[in-house]
Amino acid sequence: MKLRPVRGTHDIFGEEINKFNQISKVVSKNAKLKDFREIQTPIFEFSNLFSKPLGEHSDVVLKEMYSFEDRNNEFLTLRPEYTTPMIRAAITNNLLNDIPLKIFGIGPMFRRERPQKGRYRQFNQINFEILGTKDVLADVELISLSNIILNELLPRNKIILNINSLGDKHSLSNFKKNLAKYFNTHKKKLSNESIKKIDSNPLRILDSKFEEDIEISKSSPKIYEFLTKEAKMHYENLKKSLKVLDINFVEDFNLVRGLDYYCNTVFEFKTNSLGSQDTLLGGGRYDGLIKVLGGPDIPGIGWAAGIERIALLMESEKKINSNVHIAVTNEKFIDYFLHLQKYLSENKISYYWNYKYNLKKSFTKANSSSASHVIIIGENEFNGNFYTIKSLLTGEQKELKLDQIYNFLNDKSR
Repeated sequence: MKLRPVRGTHDIFGEEINKFNQISKVVSKNAKLKDFREIQTPIFEFSNLFSKPLGEHSDVVLKEMYSFEDRNNEFLTLRPEYTTPMIRAAITNNLLNDIPLKIFGIGPMFRRERPQKGRYRQFNQINFEILGTKDVLADVELISLSNIILNELLPRNKIILNINSLGDKHSLSNFKKNLAKYFNTHKKKLSNESIKKIDSNPLRILDSKFEEDIEISKSSPKIYEFLTKEAKMHYENLKKSLKVLDINFVEDFNLVRGLDYYCNTVFEFKTNSLGSQDTLLGGGRYDGLIKVLGGPDIPGIGWAAGIERIALLMESEKKINSNVHIAVTNEKFIDYFLHLQKYLSENKISYYWNYKYNLKKSFTKANSSSASHVIIIGENEFNGNFYTIKSLLTGEQKELKLDQIYNFLNDKSR
């Protein structure tokens, strides 16, 4: 049997793991600045945690979830998204006793979708959630935070913020009725997939990828025409605040979410650099979800971003490593090398040795690894009780005693 990874999965190493770690670092740093608390949930949950809010007949539940029955005859599912498990954790751990609750998480998700550029069956996702407030400033804070993170990770990429409002329940109910009526009059021109959604969920037709659906949707009723006074005020205040923060946006009235608990603000950050998979980050307000899951009737808003898609756009930068390579020319100097190794470890200096007693091969390895310095141990060094240190950045070379090495490597003036 030929060894291979499972279709839709991938190993993360080399430059990709560097990008992954950089993304996690930037996310965690900005989360701390905004006082979000990190949370980690199990990668599998009881299946009904997802089927209840997503709908038993949704594509995610019917086609995409990795579900199985365990030895206790309980049905479990590898998490296909992070919002629901994070809310479950907030409920079961009594974290909602002190609201608003600001939480974030990073971890793997699992969906059996068709693998393509930036989309895997096991993928890594970032989630931020604010639970317990209807204030539009919570919407603004999450959009601002996502804007900061994306600009820090992708400073030279053109990323466009798209926003829309789904309004409150009354707004959405009127909109869906008029939308269904409009699509029924153009039924013959729609794709078969969209025809099935006219009566059950006409909102999903608005984000169809089929050309015929996109063309018909251009002239469809717009949600903004059906917003109640309160919903319209929420949306106008959102736009006003984004302008105060100098966050550019475009209004996309076809930007929707298909589940009933979504309301008011929805947003996506998009790029034209990834083809059809153009959304880097998406979020929205879900004021009914927490109650659906068995918690208190409190509002919530959040966003999610795929790490793999962000990493695809990150530039690979060859960075000089701060670590030191050691070149030992002969086995008889091994005790002298061990003294150096002990010194470097005690002083928290990163080092590497390739287990080869060959000066040329050691320098080749050091250069290919972009090391900052090479410490040479040879006949002259051993007899003279010193170490030769060569900078691979400047070519500078020094003969130093053991206790001088730390100060030399940490001299920022050189």
